[in-house]
Amino acid sequence: MRDCLNSGNPVLNVEESGLTTLPDRLPLHITTLIIPDNNLTSLPVLPPGLRELEVTHNQMTSLPSLPPGLQSLFATNNPQLASLPSLPSGLQDLQVCDNPQMTSLPVLPSGLQILWADNNRLASLPALPPGLRELEIAGNRQLIRLPALPPGLRVLDASLNQLTRLPESLTGLSSQATVHLERNPLSERTLQILRDITSAPGYSGPTIYFDMAGPSVLREARALHLSVADWLMLAQEEEQAPADRWHTFGQEDNAVAFSLVLDRLSETENFEKDAGFKAQISSWLTQLAEDDVLRAKTFAMAVEATSSCEDRVTLALHQMKNVQQVHNAEKGVYDNNLPGLVSTGREMFRLAKLEQISREKVRTLALVDEIEVYLAYQNKLKESLELTSVTAEMRFFGVSGVTVSDLQAAELQVKAAENSEFSEWILQWGPLHSVLERKEPERFNALREKQISDYQDTYQMLSDTELKPSGLVGNTDAERTIGVRAMERAKKAFLDGLRSLVDEVLGSYLKSRWRLN
Repeated sequence: MRDCLNSGNPVLNVEESGLTTLPDRLPLHITTLIIPDNNLTSLPVLPPGLRELEVTHNQMTSLPSLPPGLQSLFATNNPQLASLPSLPSGLQDLQVCDNPQMTSLPVLPSGLQILWADNNRLASLPALPPGLRELEIAGNRQLIRLPALPPGLRVLDASLNQLTRLPESLTGLSSQATVHLERNPLSERTLQILRDITSAPGYSGPTIYFDMAGPSVLREARALHLSVADWLMLAQEEEQAPADRWHTFGQEDNAVAFSLVLDRLSETENFEKDAGFKAQISSWLTQLAEDDVLRAKTFAMAVEATSSCEDRVTLALHQMKNVQQVHNAEKGVYDNNLPGLVSTGREMFRLAKLEQISREKVRTLALVDEIEVYLAYQNKLKESLELTSVTAEMRFFGVSGVTVSDLQAAELQVKAAENSEFSEWILQWGPLHSVLERKEPERFNALREKQISDYQDTYQMLSDTELKPSGLVGNTDAERTIGVRAMERAKKAFLDGLRSLVDEVLGSYLKSRWRLN
């Protein structure tokens, strides 16, 4: 404060200073007041020439009248801030996220361009200014409708609300606009209207992301051992369910999330239609009980798995089963089953290619549920691509936007890529390295030692020939750059040397898998 007064600096910055109060009179000449990460509950009268005010991460209960020339107001993360004063006509940027007591906004000035109001308790929004470019209102779980949207809006994030229908102005936004509507209980009628509009010839509106949201009421997690017992009892009806040790596992990190995953899996299409699904889950749970490392990895993946529709939890199950397969390979399950090792590698290769195809498909869609796109390719190509970790059913294929011709093209693309690329891809696959290190330790470790030596020699050569002549020895960025280059060269030499060992060990298992017309 003293420096600001003495120097005439128009910026007063006292962030993270442990302040609980400010002086009754602030310097009249300041145009920017930055006071985040303190413990302020109120502010004095603000200088009339103030242009920017930042009071994030405080304990504000209210704000004083705002100067008429204020252009930017940042007041996020004030747990007791329930409302805002009247906003000045020249305000352009308003950011008031993470204020859990805030239930409404005042009239918005006509020149406002940015409005961020995520994670509040807003039940409605005022009329939006015509020049608004960004509107972020995610996580207002009482918000059930949106006002008319200005045509120049470029970003709309209205995810995690309670929207069931949308304003007609949504599809009038430009093709440069991006709209996020994930985790809203949009009605089937609303989704059908969006599908009809966005799939019409000549559509030039925004890209819209959504998902098939699950129930709006949050599910209460059961004790993990109870969720596990249901699956084990279903699969082994005549045996006592061995779920006792899951009492202890229920205290581990993310166990609650995993319990929710198990309960959600019992509501999926696979549970209802696939007679072998219950036994698959029971077998999986048996291995998780025996393997602490795999269980920790799997529990960690469960956190996001139940965030929306049942197809999300199905896709998460696929990902968990993939982790199981890779984990098994790394710890030695396939050391004496090399065909099984290669089969697992082929499945990982196919899934990686399908993920790439899915990303490309998502970019072509105007109405996008990414989960359904990714799951559609996996689910519908399960048999033709021999995807053992993929379940047989999904609920919402109809909203994925994936067509029969898309699936046919994807199948051909994956098979052709596998025939031409797999023998090179598997050289860098970590589980294969683990197997070779156990089966051929001397030869594999010699290659590793050579990789380290190659890196050191290449780094020194690049330093001598490029950094020293340029006077860049000791320059962190320059040294990092040649370090990356040296690492890439050493890795290439390692893979080249590994090729003959892999050919010798795996032999005919690496021949082209598919016969293509």
